[in-house]
Amino acid sequence: MKILQKGILLAVMVAFVGCGDDPEAEGNNDPQNQSAQQNDENQQNGENDGNQSGQNNGNQNNSQNNENDINQEVPCLTTTDGSCPTSGAMGLFITEEHLLTAQERMEEDGGEFEQSYNIQSGRADSALDFEPDPFVKEDMSEITFGWCGGDEEGSLSAATSRLEEESDVVRTLALEYALTADEQYADKAASILDAWAEVHTPVNIYDFNPDFGNAEIDGQTDGFCSDRPWNFALDAMWQTYGLINFSDAYILLKAQGYDFDSDVEAAIQELLSELIEAVNSSFHAWTRWADNHPNAGSYERYRSDNHLSWSLAGLIAGAAATGDAELADYVLAGGEWEDSRGLAYENPSYVRDVIGRAIEGDDEGEKGRFYEEKIERDPPVGYSFFHLWALAIVAQVAEVHYGDDIWNYEGAQGAGLKDAYERYSDFVLGERDSPNPEQDGDMDGLAWHYEMALHRWDEERFREVVETTDRNRFIIQSWGPISFLFGR
Repeated sequence: MKILQKGILLAVMVAFVGCGDDPEAEGNNDPQNQSAQQNDENQQNGENDGNQSGQNNGNQNNSQNNENDINQEVPCLTTTDGSCPTSGAMGLFITEEHLLTAQERMEEDGGEFEQSYNIQSGRADSALDFEPDPFVKEDMSEITFGWCGGDEEGSLSAATSRLEEESDVVRTLALEYALTADEQYADKAASILDAWAEVHTPVNIYDFNPDFGNAEIDGQTDGFCSDRPWNFALDAMWQTYGLINFSDAYILLKAQGYDFDSDVEAAIQELLSELIEAVNSSFHAWTRWADNHPNAGSYERYRSDNHLSWSLAGLIAGAAATGDAELADYVLAGGEWEDSRGLAYENPSYVRDVIGRAIEGDDEGEKGRFYEEKIERDPPVGYSFFHLWALAIVAQVAEVHYGDDIWNYEGAQGAGLKDAYERYSDFVLGERDSPNPEQDGDMDGLAWHYEMALHRWDEERFREVVETTDRNRFIIQSWGPISFLFGR
């Protein structure tokens, strides 16, 4: 395959991330409608963050209705030093079969996926000159929210953006090493990881003495665009993008036998552990508020919002990278996990519970509909795809590393991921209108999501969707060159 257009940054997808309106400070401090979006300038057509989902019993507590899935033990296909990643996993998302197929595609001059790989290889070559700039905050008492200020320096927004951008560089380099066995890519990826491990400052909500029942943290201010609203706690989980990519990079390097210096590897593992705990602390801002307010108007949202699924995506990535079987069980089956501070917590919002609440069944003739669409979150279809994306990440990691089939799981309402993909194909193909067409606009840019649906189920309907547009998307928060790795 000829490698053309070196260094280009073409078709890079970047997500909206979550924020929201201010808490309603009456009664039990019910934080209503605390989700909004950060419009990244590179965003095209609809990755967003959302609201709640369709589990209609607002008084229902933390349980999944399907008793067979409560506390289900996470299967472990292969055990390495007591950990659970499988021997067939070559990365966070890919198996040995994926890797071999991708390497064959690299040799196909003029092949269908040539341009998708050109983007990958060009970005990897450019990244060889990259200089890391980890997020550092010496005095965490001064950190601000920052979303309204456009990634204000030293803010939570800057922390999450820096993680997102630089972790993508590391994952791109690690993937190129896996594809080519050229150690210059691995050496550079490891050096950037090491730089982050040396000085990075994670944003852990437990450093702010959270009162989850009252939705309060140290230094809290009033108003969404103020220095430290409650949304600071809710949105610290967007460090999940960095956790996903760093985890993928580490697994890609390890699986190909890269020889880390022992001190460097220990530091990288500590970096991943700190990010896991940071994401989990913000996840608790959602789940533990709901634990305290089962009768509140926002309870349903706090049990079904896409922030939960994106948190789970990062946590399952971290579990796979660190070999933490208990953390995997926490994500997949609602088990208990204890962090380094000795905080043990049984997860009420594990992935099966979220699916059961977030994706509607047939009760209203809307099978597969996400709650983001039902409540007409702006944009309703875009937000629904954003939530589906996070669940797809969890499903792929669960399958590759734990042999757990989330892809075909049907939740408490009788629907699952495939039902959602089927429903939303209507929108991309122009057969169904958005509840708010002016908000969703042209939905061709959402077709890339169907690479994973086609990969998993190989159905003609899903192929029809992916072929509505070019197949050259590079997803910087997770999949990377999605068509090249997973396309059929």
